[in-house]
Amino acid sequence: VIGVGSAGILSLVHFCTWLGNDWEVVSIHNPDKPILGIGESTNGGFVALLEKGTHFALGRKEDLEELDATLKFGSRFKNWREHNWLNPLLDGNTAIHFNSFNFKDFAHRRLAKLWPDKFRVMEGDVKSLDSLPHKVVVEIDGRKEDFDYIIDCMGYPQDLSQYVMSDCTPVNRCIIHNMKDYDLEYETDHIATRNGWMFGVPLISRKTYGYMFNDTITTVEDAKKDMCDILGVDEVDGKEYLFKCYYTEKMIEGRICKCGNKAMFFEPLVANSIFLYILGIRMFFDHIIENAPVADLNRRYAEAIQEMEDVISYYYKGGPIFDTPFWDFATKKCAERMEKRERFKQLCMHYANLKSQGVMNYGPTYAFSPLTWEIVDEQMGYNSFAPADQPAPAMSGVPS
Repeated sequence: VIGVGSAGILSLVHFCTWLGNDWEVVSIHNPDKPILGIGESTNGGFVALLEKGTHFALGRKEDLEELDATLKFGSRFKNWREHNWLNPLLDGNTAIHFNSFNFKDFAHRRLAKLWPDKFRVMEGDVKSLDSLPHKVVVEIDGRKEDFDYIIDCMGYPQDLSQYVMSDCTPVNRCIIHNMKDYDLEYETDHIATRNGWMFGVPLISRKTYGYMFNDTITTVEDAKKDMCDILGVDEVDGKEYLFKCYYTEKMIEGRICKCGNKAMFFEPLVANSIFLYILGIRMFFDHIIENAPVADLNRRYAEAIQEMEDVISYYYKGGPIFDTPFWDFATKKCAERMEKRERFKQLCMHYANLKSQGVMNYGPTYAFSPLTWEIVDEQMGYNSFAPADQPAPAMSGVPS
């Protein structure tokens, strides 16, 4: 596993958990290469994986402190409607907010202790990967090492020409600010603003805010001023990220699997990326152990990403309480995109039919569970699943 960001660490934890001692699981990383160190919001699957692979426990105070972590019960939406509302974690799930700066050391210590027969660390700068029929040759600091398989978590690709550029989001820039004094709530903030929205991720040591906006509509100076006004501060830290949303249609190529930002990147609405990291890792495991066909796995992974694109556009398409140039642009862009998404329209018809029979929970998961869709749709006031007069057609590629 190359890289020690969130995707890399989750890959290590998964494969240490599920591979036998006849395997070696190697963490390859350059200690001089910085990671994207901010507070991160997770889901129940993240916690479940840590429990199995590192013996992390939500109820153990020391474990939370090691990760600078707080509990998470859902995502709080403010200013999207006249009322504030919670997009809850369901099925008894509790997640965490954690400090990504702490994640590598936490996981390496635990994995070395729990899986000493298979886990090891190799430091160095990876220069090239060569996937051959029976091995992958990795050049690390001028020397060549052979591996059976590689998970490439080396971050943003330098060349996006082989990726699909996503049109699901109207934002392209983020400004970060940290506050040490704040009132702890066990939720991830999703605060709509005049120029986009702002996330808030509470840690033990601080709360990380990220102001999302579109720099072709709002200047950086105006965005910083609005962020200061909302947070009641004179100035913000000002660390900025300019980004594009993209994904690969070839998650697995030969003996290499792309994961994390090497596979995809989306804005952080409802912690969408963590789910996709874990899904891709599990699919690669199925390919290695069960010989699951690559073409099928790549297709299913791309479909899962497209479902998440629909989730993002779905929140934007109705706009919040603001009437501004950004939201005029955002609502039109995302509503037009959703109108072209036949698979999502089939889902709505299918859910509507099931709801009319009182059995919506029999519906398929589409990024979200049926109950989550029902909750979010009601809070946003979309009425997407009004009872249908006729049975909906079966959804292509999704079990009914």
